[in-house]
Amino acid sequence: MGTVPQDSQINNWLKWSAAELALTLEDNTQEAEWLLSSLLNCTKSELYIQENELTNQQRELFQQWIRNRAHGIPAQYITGWTEFYGRRFNVNTSVLIPRPETERLVDVAIYTLREIDRPQIVDIGTGSGCIAISVAAEIPNATVLGLDISGRALAIAEENASINNVANVQFLQTDFLRFNPPKPIYDGLLMNPPYIPEKEMSSLTTEVRDHEPNLALTDNGNGLLFYQHLAETANKWVHPSGWLIMEAGLGNHPQKVKECFDKEGFEHLELISDFNSDERILKVQIL
Repeated sequence: MGTVPQDSQINNWLKWSAAELALTLEDNTQEAEWLLSSLLNCTKSELYIQENELTNQQRELFQQWIRNRAHGIPAQYITGWTEFYGRRFNVNTSVLIPRPETERLVDVAIYTLREIDRPQIVDIGTGSGCIAISVAAEIPNATVLGLDISGRALAIAEENASINNVANVQFLQTDFLRFNPPKPIYDGLLMNPPYIPEKEMSSLTTEVRDHEPNLALTDNGNGLLFYQHLAETANKWVHPSGWLIMEAGLGNHPQKVKECFDKEGFEHLELISDFNSDERILKVQIL
């Protein structure tokens, strides 16, 4: 690492950290601002008008954070939180870091389900709970259940429901691929499953591959396992006139996901673009 500032001025530490991160990251200034503002619990803009100085303890911790970030650890895992759909979500290496693209799934879910009287909604592979909690918060008369196979992930999801003061969401540990619901009670099923094909895992950035949970990234197959299972069992989960709303991957993956449901005879299928104009959300109505 380069020579650290000898004073405690926030602006000097911001310049130093941006220079350190420039060796490995393109968005070095943004990353430096994110980390330092998280350390000081302020907004990025407030960094530039702060009159306070870093304490010795903050200086030591910030140096460690910059070292970790330079070694590829995602900033969200370093700070322990991220923002999703305008809310704060705690994250650790037991859960996938929520992506901005997934906010589109939440948009579609809210638009589709909010007019239903007291909708029952289930979120498959809930992870940090970002989808389930966001939808529950935006549709206050809904009852939302988040399912995940990982108890550690669900512990984070419970934390996130608490810090966001969302009471109409619950979580349950279960294996979606083996669980048979007693009857189809849901108006909507949401799912952002592990969909990266095993053969493509090696092409991921080391930041994702080495730090985010493998369980949440890949199905260790062709990237279609969860969609195929849902296409075969949807009528056990969602009652007639209900909805399936799913995120898919990039490239031809959404078309392959759609084919899973075409083969099972589903007719009301719609691929919806995300904010990058990529068709990433599949919406299916149960008849």
